[in-house]
This record gives sequence, C-alpha cells and structure tokens, in this order.
Amino acid sequence: MHTPRSVPFAAPDIHADDVDAVTQVLASGWITSGSECMALEAELADYLTVDHVVAMSSCTAALDTAVAFLDLPPGAAVGVPTWTFVSTALAAVHAGLVPVLLDVDPNTLNLDLASLDRAITDGLDAVIGVHFGGLPLDRSVHERCADAGIPLVEDGAHALGAHDHRGTLAGQGTAGACFSFYATKNLTSGEGGALATDDERLAEFARSFRLHGLSKDAWSRYGPDAPHGYDLLAPGIKGNLPDLLAALARSQLHRFDATQASRRHLVQHYRKGLDGCAIRFVPDDLVEGSADHLVVVILPEGVSRDAVVSHLSAAGIATSVHFQPLHTFGWFREHAKVGAGGAPTADALAPRALSLPLHTRLTDDDVAYVCDTLRGALA
Repeated sequence: MHTPRSVPFAAPDIHADDVDAVTQVLASGWITSGSECMALEAELADYLTVDHVVAMSSCTAALDTAVAFLDLPPGAAVGVPTWTFVSTALAAVHAGLVPVLLDVDPNTLNLDLASLDRAITDGLDAVIGVHFGGLPLDRSVHERCADAGIPLVEDGAHALGAHDHRGTLAGQGTAGACFSFYATKNLTSGEGGALATDDERLAEFARSFRLHGLSKDAWSRYGPDAPHGYDLLAPGIKGNLPDLLAALARSQLHRFDATQASRRHLVQHYRKGLDGCAIRFVPDDLVEGSADHLVVVILPEGVSRDAVVSHLSAAGIATSVHFQPLHTFGWFREHAKVGAGGAPTADALAPRALSLPLHTRLTDDDVAYVCDTLRGALA
C-alpha cells in the first residue's frame, strides 16, 4: 500500500543550540523566571528597538495584562476584529469589559476601517487590533484611535519581526504589542509570549501583574542577600515565563533573521507555484513588512473547503483554518456585541479561507507538492 509523503502544517525548528541552551538551564539549579528571562527581555528589546519588553507565559497573558492596565470601568466597550482567535476578545472579557466584534478588510483580514469608524461613533472605549498572519494593521487604524482618544492594544501573536510605519512593530505609541512564542509561531519557546512597550508605567505594571500583583518576583525574594518583605500591589495573574522556556526563546532569537528570510522565501515560492490558480492569497500582494506567519488562501466561490481539505489530507498534507469568526461562537453570540453593519465580509469568507503549511522545515519541493496537490483538488 502506497503511503503518501507527510507535510505537517506547522513544525517547530529545534536546533542543537536550542537543546544545549535548555540543558544548561536544567543543570543550573534555577529553572523558573530569573536571569535567562531577564536576558531574553533585554535582547528582545534590543532587537525590537523598544524601551521595554516583559516576558510572559503566553500572548494571552500579555493581552490580559495590557487590557488590565487600561483600568476601564466594568462594561466598557472594546472593539475586536471578529476574525481572530478567541483569546483576543477574552482579554476584554477577563477585565469585565464587553467585546464589540468588528468586520475585516477582504484583502488583509485585518480590521475594516468603515466598521471601526462606525463603532467609534457608537462609543468605543478601547480597541484590540490584530496583525493577522503577520501583516501589520493599516496606519489608518492607529490614526482613527488616536483621533478618537481611545487606547489601541496590539495583538501581535502572528507579528514578531513585522515592520510598519513606526519601524519594527513593538508597541510604539500604543497600549503595548503582545507577542506569542507558542509552538507554531515564528519564534517558539513551546509556550510563552511578551509585551513590548515604550511606556515605562505599562512595563512596571506588567512586571508586577504577571506575578499575581506582587512587588517582587522569586528571583528578587530568594537571592542570598534578598530582603524577605514584599507587598501585593493589586490583584494580578500567574503569567511569568520560566527560564527553561526563556532559554529556548533566546536561542531561537539569535537566528531569527535567518528564520524570517527562510519563511519569506517559502511564501514567495507559494505565490509563484499558485500563480494563475483560481485561489487568491491574503493579502493579494506580498507586503514587505509582513512577518510571514501564515499562508492563507481564499478558495473560489462554490468550492467545498471540506472536499479540498480531504484531498490534501489524503496526499499527506495538513492544513488549518484561521479563523472561525468570533460572532459565530455560541458564547460570544450571547455575551458580546456585533458592530453596526454586522460582519458581511467575515461571513462571506469564513467558509472559503484555508491556511497552507508554512514552517522552516519545509523544502521548496514540499511547497511545490502542496501547490500541485491543491491545483489537483480544485480541478
């Protein structure tokens, strides 16, 4: 019986240097948040050219922290694109706020400006903007929020290494940029994330909030000369990043530019391989500042995505869907609001969006195989 080749959707690219870095921490006697975590924060801040990076246990924890810092009154309205993972909107929910789910631009699947404008007119208190697939938000989103005097939190789970009108995307002038180091991300620590900001008050808040709201972390409390007293400044979360994971993130950061170059090469290969095909890419044209986290295609109208997925799966090719719009989830239908005008673009594209494999263990031949197989599925 013929066994098809295997092309996983996402695969962590772990090198010997990564294993050595983690092994050294295991042998050090200190595996929770300490010197490795602080070194990662300093190196990542230098890489992003931003004043502060606070390492977190996940992007979700970073989002929770950034939204909590806003200190909005219970029930305040927070604009969120409906085309995102649930954790984006749950950051508002965890703070006692109400997500207002907004439509997305058909080309980028980032926040739709007209939907945002209507929501601002109706009274938003904050916005969480998502850099979908690593593509930075339109500059106009920043301008709309600034003009309205409402804070913008950046969900950069897909966007480490992206560039926009401010330079390297790092939360400059916003209420922080939140990054993910999850297993499928461009830089991984297995689980983990970070909050980047040029706001010293937000950074100080985040360092305490990620440790239940305590005034000192374990590294400060357990050192040989450390004073034992500490205080609870405000109720926080358990959201710190252990040294064990920080060491892996540091090792990956040291070759991150090469990783990004490899991903860009693969994305270009996909676009060439599917040129003239009935699908379209998100976005239509390759953007220089994108972090190239996903390869998302929109299937032709009338084509069954399930049938295409089954065809690819039979050929050993794994795929995914980013995302199921939030307003289609039962809980959000009951507890969130949908912005004026609804989400017609998200509704129209949700059954047709498909994410193809993208990771640095792919070869050019793998990409060509995926492209040929997809063409066959559509034929």
